[in-house]
Amino acid sequence: MDLDQLQDAPVVRQTWLVNFGHYLWPETLDAFFSVASVFRIAQSVWSISRKAPYLTLIIRAKKHYVAYFPAAPSAPGQRGRPPVYGDKVKLMECFDYPHLFSTVSCRVYGRVETVSIFALNLLWKPTGDLIRFVFAVTSRGPIVLMGSDLHQDPVAALELYCVRTWIEVMFSQLKHLIGAFQFRFWSKKMPRHSRRPNRNHTLTAPAAQALGTVHHCWQAYERFVMLGAIALGLLQLIALTFSTTLWQQHVGFLRTRSRSLPSERTVKQVIAPQLVRDFLNPAAGGIMREIRTHFSTETTAPHDPRASPDAEELAA
Repeated sequence: MDLDQLQDAPVVRQTWLVNFGHYLWPETLDAFFSVASVFRIAQSVWSISRKAPYLTLIIRAKKHYVAYFPAAPSAPGQRGRPPVYGDKVKLMECFDYPHLFSTVSCRVYGRVETVSIFALNLLWKPTGDLIRFVFAVTSRGPIVLMGSDLHQDPVAALELYCVRTWIEVMFSQLKHLIGAFQFRFWSKKMPRHSRRPNRNHTLTAPAAQALGTVHHCWQAYERFVMLGAIALGLLQLIALTFSTTLWQQHVGFLRTRSRSLPSERTVKQVIAPQLVRDFLNPAAGGIMREIRTHFSTETTAPHDPRASPDAEELAA
């Protein structure tokens, strides 16, 4: 079977509705994760009602990858095991057949442009199963994507993969700006796992009487990260709503302002000292005074004679 025979093959189009529990949950990854173990993990999370995996993968393929057409049926009476793999296809050589591609408008990294795109289901030996391959030629050059959903819309796959950079930037801001992953909620009731010689080589479950504490510890992890995500969202909302005011009150040094919309870091630099001043010098009836009064009445510490007068004034 040759690639020229597939120019009239229909491409199944579908509307992507991401709703966990009823539709597929897409996961876009770079070429580092284009390995068989990742596809097996995605296939293990199965929905009984939909009779399909909850998680669908969209991963960039490496340039040296190859795939195979399904083998033709064996002739009747032919001895031996029937073949599984047919003709070999080098993925990057598919771009030598431009008549197979269709021209569509697609949003690539935030910009709408005209791309040439083509989708094909081929056998991939590491998984031993069919994989959805999407071939696209954008302004940045050719790209090959691998998908676990055999009915994946190629345009939607390309757009979802291009949105991956927004997610990476969000995680970078959560880690370096907000510190959402710097939690230290550890409990002695959680068993320790050695990382050497092999990570998680011997996993042990916590004791039955410690399950409640371990569950609360996990809840603390999730709530801490969620609060960090909410804080990042508030910084973005403030930047969108008060961009002009933020630049007027910004006192830091920027060699070149790249855009009119301030970044999350710029918003934090502006409002952080204002929050500190508002907390230390609250106005009469201000929300900060109410918060301080509420916590000071609930957690009244005993008087420490060793405390300095300055420390008592700061705590007052």
